[in-house]
Amino acid sequence: MSDFHIDSRKPDSSGKSSGIGGTIFLILFATPFAGFGVLALVQGVRKWLAGNTKDGPLLCLFGLIFSLVGFGLMFGAIWGRKKLKQKSELEARFAGKPWMTRPDWADGKIKSTATAPVGFFLLWSFLALALSAPAVLAIPHEWQKGNYAILVALLFPAVALGLLGYTFKLWRSHRRFGDCFFEPAQTPIPLGGVLEGMIETGKPLKLEHELNLKFSCIRRVVTGSGKSRSTNEYALWQDEKIYSERANLPDLEAGHTGIPVHFKLPDDQPECYSRGDESVFWRLEAKSKLRGPDFRVAFDLPVFKIAGAETVDETEAPDSDPTAALQAPIEEVRRDEKSRIKVSDGPNGREFYFPPARNIGTALFTTLAMFLFNGLALLLHHLSAPVIFPIVFGLVGILFILGTFSVWFKSSRMTIDSTSVRLTNNWLLFSRTRQFPAGDVARFATKAGMQSGAKVFSDIRLVPRGSDEKFAAEKANFQDPNNANQLMMARFREAAGPSGVTVASSIASVAEADWLVAEMNKALGRK
Repeated sequence: MSDFHIDSRKPDSSGKSSGIGGTIFLILFATPFAGFGVLALVQGVRKWLAGNTKDGPLLCLFGLIFSLVGFGLMFGAIWGRKKLKQKSELEARFAGKPWMTRPDWADGKIKSTATAPVGFFLLWSFLALALSAPAVLAIPHEWQKGNYAILVALLFPAVALGLLGYTFKLWRSHRRFGDCFFEPAQTPIPLGGVLEGMIETGKPLKLEHELNLKFSCIRRVVTGSGKSRSTNEYALWQDEKIYSERANLPDLEAGHTGIPVHFKLPDDQPECYSRGDESVFWRLEAKSKLRGPDFRVAFDLPVFKIAGAETVDETEAPDSDPTAALQAPIEEVRRDEKSRIKVSDGPNGREFYFPPARNIGTALFTTLAMFLFNGLALLLHHLSAPVIFPIVFGLVGILFILGTFSVWFKSSRMTIDSTSVRLTNNWLLFSRTRQFPAGDVARFATKAGMQSGAKVFSDIRLVPRGSDEKFAAEKANFQDPNNANQLMMARFREAAGPSGVTVASSIASVAEADWLVAEMNKALGRK
């Protein structure tokens, strides 16, 4: 996430007191590792020189690992302290301009956050190996004594090897793509305006599959404390574009490849901010499957409400998109997404059929959750746990039973012409049909629906006439122009939207959802 900070408190321009406790603690924590490493290294060299070729090299190896970990943590603590001081000075210098507190934002060349520091993970891999070494060395002796439970100690080197494997994966990715940057056309990026810019790869990029571009406004919330502390992210808004594998990406100087970016931003979402345990940030992601390491970059962008900035109206006909020639045709997107949604011209108008179990992954996850919660409810009841626990898990399990039945067996068929909209939902032997006169329908629109990790599924909503006006009036009454409480705005936008009827849900591809809405509005005679 972005490392800027906006707060109502006056920044500490000196930076002398902020974070000193953490720096001292980390140095003290690292001192035993460094001391033991130096001692083991010295003893190992002495044994090796004395002709002990069995214990000497082993002690040298352990000493080297512990020394690297200890001194690496000390260096990290001092370096982090220095960066914290620089950050405090920038906050004091650029009060009211938070996009200037990050050097990459201020320079207009933003480095990918997906390019994780290989050295950082390598350091923690060595730390895991160092911590697991004594237990691993004790395994043969304990095994001979019949203490087979000592095998649990193998979990620690397994974690260390996993970290080493992940570090190797990061190294391969960096070696193939180099350092990747995003250069926005303007900084900061204004809410309600346009995001334009270029992603620049460190080395040439040749697409083998489609390239997925996604721009999201994300709210992050930290709850709990201590061991129960958890972090959750919710997408408040998201847009997506898919470039064809045959897209002619521009070649930049020095063998770099450019990926043009163009997104329209809404004006009713919160700007970047961080306040206590809640924050909002805007993330641009690009990814594509390749032989070997996949291409994936992510950038935290400075999006702020700028007085006097030029804005665009998303409800008007879109202007020429400079990236349109790069985007994959909808037929190609639907084929690659393995869409099971069927669109055809029938005798009564344009037909849209949404079959059951369209998203197998979602259906399997819902089914697994159903068995998990209901199984826990039965187990807690069998163990005579306090009655509140099996009741709570049982109620959640019932909801998952209904959800599982719906994702596996619900299908929808909608027929649209210039006079009416006919919607029929089927659940095995049960069905429900509703009909809406065309004169009562303002339009069809997409809405953010279910979220799974960073993936947001789209719903399609039938918006009755008058709903847009009513929603605009409610939003105007809700907003206080003298109150800059972005948190309230974020919560409002999470649940808000013009009232209407959800006619289709859980559409995996944003591009397909937008195309379906366009086809529905066209069949209805709307722009």
